[in-house]
Amino acid sequence: KAEVKIKNDLNINYDILVRKGLIKDTGKLIKNILKGNRALIITDDIVNKLYADIVKESLEKENIITSLCVLPNGEANKNIESINNIFSSLAENELSRKDIIIALGGGVIGDMAGYAAAVWMRGIDFVQIPTTLLACVDSSVGGKTAINIKEGKNLVGAFHSPKLVIIDSNTLLSLPKREFNGGMAEVIKHAFLFDEALLELIEAHIHNNTNLDIDFILKRNCELKAHIVEIDYKEQKERMFLNFGHTIGHSVENAAGYGVLLHGEAVAIGMVFAIEYGIKKGITKDKNILERAKNILSKFSLPIHIPDNINLKDSIKLDKKRSDDKINFVFLESIGKPYIEKVSINDIINY
Repeated sequence: KAEVKIKNDLNINYDILVRKGLIKDTGKLIKNILKGNRALIITDDIVNKLYADIVKESLEKENIITSLCVLPNGEANKNIESINNIFSSLAENELSRKDIIIALGGGVIGDMAGYAAAVWMRGIDFVQIPTTLLACVDSSVGGKTAINIKEGKNLVGAFHSPKLVIIDSNTLLSLPKREFNGGMAEVIKHAFLFDEALLELIEAHIHNNTNLDIDFILKRNCELKAHIVEIDYKEQKERMFLNFGHTIGHSVENAAGYGVLLHGEAVAIGMVFAIEYGIKKGITKDKNILERAKNILSKFSLPIHIPDNINLKDSIKLDKKRSDDKINFVFLESIGKPYIEKVSINDIINY
């Protein structure tokens, strides 16, 4: 197995396990950390048909009383109505503070299940079993949980870390190509921010048609993100680097309407914007970065231009990183060297 540990001064520590076929061992793994005897699996109506029975049987084999909450798939359902449905399931199935929530699905399910866990009885344990590439390399690691409201993405949430992350790369085989490519946007983001060798590995894949070692990709991305989370859990400095591409990305995603663009597609647009903006401001010195970014993103069928007829003005103003009329914007000085500068929202809008 590949194992990544997160440990920091807040005494938040947990394992991220990566192995093909690992989902079948869920019951044994949960048994080791469960204080009570009940578990609620939270999933969506697509993942439910694929993996919920495997996880449920594995838990029941360990005599864990298991129930299921199935929500509609998609970003448009990451809202307070879905959270209320989770609360009803938790109440009906009598989950106490000693019991556990299992998030089985992509980032939407992980964010909602984590948020429900953060506030149910003022906080209970939860486990992430991500089944999309995006969730594996990004949202399942780091303890950020949230829901959307009509005014913006992830504006209501809490920091609440999982007790364990179980990654079975076999689950990625059922992903539609568009979903897989959307996850690659976050992989590419981590590579530009922290690891040029990882970027070169992906470039070799797209130019030479070599196979991607997906377990290595998963483990390496978890290592990169885990390191940042360890040193800056509450996003005071270094963790802000992970917002590269997200200022415009979240705004485009919101302005287009939830579900029109995948999160990774919006982040791809945001990364290209950030590099172009950095070149214009004289922060990004190596202009070759722009061509590398456009090339690698395009090879994964990811968009690189802001769609026509999208008004970003109101969306950008609701960004969580905003302070008065300025925002912490993540630039790239060079590959592996991110840089944050406060810029005015109007300057971004005008550009």
